[in-house]
Amino acid sequence: MKKTLKNALVITLVAGLCLSFSGIVAAVDPSYEEIIVSPAEPPRLSEVSFSVDVTGENIEEVRVIVEECTAQICYPDLRNESMTNTQGNTWEGTVTLIHDDAIYCTTWLVIKSDGTWYNFKDLRKEFNLSIDTGNGDTNGGDGNGGDGAPGFELILLVISLVLALFIYKKKRRR
Repeated sequence: MKKTLKNALVITLVAGLCLSFSGIVAAVDPSYEEIIVSPAEPPRLSEVSFSVDVTGENIEEVRVIVEECTAQICYPDLRNESMTNTQGNTWEGTVTLIHDDAIYCTTWLVIKSDGTWYNFKDLRKEFNLSIDTGNGDTNGGDGNGGDGAPGFELILLVISLVLALFIYKKKRRR
């Protein structure tokens, strides 16, 4: 009798533990595959669209972070814009670029799921900016990918005029 009671108690405890653990479901952290940038190489000072498929449970908010950079520095004033859930797991948003000397940008997501914010800065995506600002201005360049040093021809012209004037005055004195 004691053995049967002991076995029944063990079975009841094991069954109770199994049932209590079956209610615990591991929460799935949010994740995403790739941020799609449109246009792929946007002009400086333009509006850029972002689209991404986010997976996870109870996604409350998705924000896109954009950092504009030159060859030497990345600007500290990050663009931090809310994205809209358009359908299913797809989130879309737009950001207006503000630096006319930026040559590339990095972007990543910050996702709020079940009240917790997840920062995906380690999954940064980099994209280049075209030199064209979208309004025909090539920011001092020639629009053909040259170094765009405006005024260089003017310096040569001034030097040539000074030399010509010097030679002319020298010949007149004789």
